[in-house]
Amino acid sequence: MFSPELFLALLWSVTGGLLTLLGSTGIFVSLVVQRRMERLQDILEEFLELPYQENRNLAGPMVNLVRKYQTHYLFPDRPGRTILFYLDFTLLLIGLIWVFVLYVALQQPISAAFWVQLALVAIIAGNFFIFRQLLQQTINPTGNPLFNPIIPPPHRLRSVSYLSRYVNVSVKSILQQARFALVITPEGEIRLKQELSFDDFFYLFHCPDVGCMAWGELRLTFPPDAITRKPVPLLRNIEIPLGCLCENSPISQNLRQKCTDALPPLVHAIMYVFPQGEKHPIQYDFELEREDDGYHSRPYPEMTVQSSILFQVIEGRLHILQGNPLLSPFKQYQDYFCWDGERYYCSNASGLPQQCTADPEVR
Repeated sequence: MFSPELFLALLWSVTGGLLTLLGSTGIFVSLVVQRRMERLQDILEEFLELPYQENRNLAGPMVNLVRKYQTHYLFPDRPGRTILFYLDFTLLLIGLIWVFVLYVALQQPISAAFWVQLALVAIIAGNFFIFRQLLQQTINPTGNPLFNPIIPPPHRLRSVSYLSRYVNVSVKSILQQARFALVITPEGEIRLKQELSFDDFFYLFHCPDVGCMAWGELRLTFPPDAITRKPVPLLRNIEIPLGCLCENSPISQNLRQKCTDALPPLVHAIMYVFPQGEKHPIQYDFELEREDDGYHSRPYPEMTVQSSILFQVIEGRLHILQGNPLLSPFKQYQDYFCWDGERYYCSNASGLPQQCTADPEVR
């Protein structure tokens, strides 16, 4: 049998050694994170410099930079789980040693000083818990707010509102790289095409020649990659259904003829984009021409900052503060201007709004 004093001294030395190893692990992780943050900030600067080159098609370089950003952002899964397992096991072992030592050292009767000592032990244990949370967020930053102001998650790089609020970059330049296009299919479905999948903005769409209106918040969610199972931050050539010219769905052949055959050869449409970090929306003017029983917009629609419209997002709702005459067709639907990720459309100016439930598609 070991001597009680010697055994307790051994336990205290083991605890000190384990705490030293934990400190070494924290230093190792901090060095890795420092290198990773430097690389991520360099990639982020490259990404933000690209939109200012408006005359070039930068879809390919943007996608490559975002993918590279995600590769450096996500810590390898297996090493991360190994570090967290070691951390949890070490903290558990230290906790058990402390409980055993304190149980052996407990003296009867319990005095008032005991509760002070117990409170100090609880504070020290809480400090270790915070240390564990800090390392966990450092190893796996996805969904954790620790480094978001410095290195945003990869999916934030497709958020127009995030880039507008927290990064000094032109929203117009970002949206110009998305290269919006508009399509009316032979079935009467209105689709917004994006070469790059930017989202997180509210839109108002109006086609006066048809009487169709659509509005809502565009927020995209992509399934994880089929091979790596990692989240997909950005995609190319995506189509977002905005609504339908016909009230009924699915559309029959007679409704198809009613939706498209009566339209003029040239159709004009207006779309307003409202990012949260801006005061004035971006206005798109589309000219759609008939092609193969459907309509396709001309390349490079006119794109301007509509300074006569002033808006603000208050408690998850879009409020038009100035410029209501330009948005008079939407006046009766302002109660539906909720920033909730839903999309609505109305096939005619006097009809009831319908929710657009069709999912975006990658072409």
